[in-house]
Amino acid sequence: MIHRRYLAAVLIFGSAWIVSILGFSLIIDPYGVSPLGVTWSHINKFKPRRLDIDRLIKPYEVWRYQPRTVFLGTSRIQQSIDPAVLDGTMYAPAYNASVPASTLELNLSYLREYLRLDPRLHTVVVELFVYQFLVPQRPQAADSPMTFLANTTSLFLSTDALWASIVTVDYNLFTNVPHQEIKPGGYFYYPPGLDVKGPFDAYPRGRWKPGTGVESLQLQESAMDVIDEVIALCRERNLELIFVLTPNHAYDDYYIESIGAWETIRQWLERIAARATVYSFSQPNAWLYEPVGHHMTYWNDPIHFSLEMGRAMELEMIGKKPPGAPDNFMLRLTPDNVAKYIESRKHGIRQWASENGEFVAKLDAARREYEAAR
Repeated sequence: MIHRRYLAAVLIFGSAWIVSILGFSLIIDPYGVSPLGVTWSHINKFKPRRLDIDRLIKPYEVWRYQPRTVFLGTSRIQQSIDPAVLDGTMYAPAYNASVPASTLELNLSYLREYLRLDPRLHTVVVELFVYQFLVPQRPQAADSPMTFLANTTSLFLSTDALWASIVTVDYNLFTNVPHQEIKPGGYFYYPPGLDVKGPFDAYPRGRWKPGTGVESLQLQESAMDVIDEVIALCRERNLELIFVLTPNHAYDDYYIESIGAWETIRQWLERIAARATVYSFSQPNAWLYEPVGHHMTYWNDPIHFSLEMGRAMELEMIGKKPPGAPDNFMLRLTPDNVAKYIESRKHGIRQWASENGEFVAKLDAARREYEAAR
């Protein structure tokens, strides 16, 4: 009798504890996933813990929102594409499913998972970022339904969710200012006032840091094989597939120029443009060459472009001219025009380099230090 009473007490206490954690996390909603969807100022308006959880939250939100369009890529897409720009168009609802540091193979595995979770999926927009093509690709299996269930449960019922709820309340009570977070559309948000000068100043030494410097670009065939798999999967499932060559800042274009890698870039783009639809947003223009300062409109750092740049990209893709955008902001690449396109980038960056000797000298000096250390 005592044994049964003890077990009953443990069961009741345990159940009450679970219900308390679940109820608290559903109400506070630290990750922005609660079906209750309640928001209170000074309680849970800002969500500092909805950050760096892309691999958990994005499959869940694709399943929950059932978007017609998903964006796949790295943190470059994550920081720039607000899917709400596409509201009211044939691409809506859209969702930014990009994951920082994602590989091409990981993009493919996510696409397979999203097709299982979202039967409404119609359009897939995939980032083209050359550095993803320089590393061998290793097969990544899509998460199983049980893994998806476990990950989803952890967003509502876990010690992490409980702690995130406590942190959220504390932050809103005592700090209560906008915080970096992943917004409901899946994009990364920086609060106003981001100072970008430091990352730009650090670019030369960061690019040629010992152990990370790359003196030539060597495309990996395994990367091209993954692209073929993405294309084949989209054709098999009757999906619209769009590859987007994302904006490249002048700093990085000059790095490509300095190591003589334009021929590799040409071959890379010609091979993909022969297989699928490719739009470029990386031809020379004032936005790519925006002067460096503490606060910039189109760049968060030398690698990541801003939401302003991303909004303009989305408008161009649906046939609307963004206000103030360069005339050549978007270009459809085909095997026939890639060579001319590469020449335009070479000419543009050489002209830019002639007007930005201080940066050129710093990058060249960093390379000499790298080579000497090696």
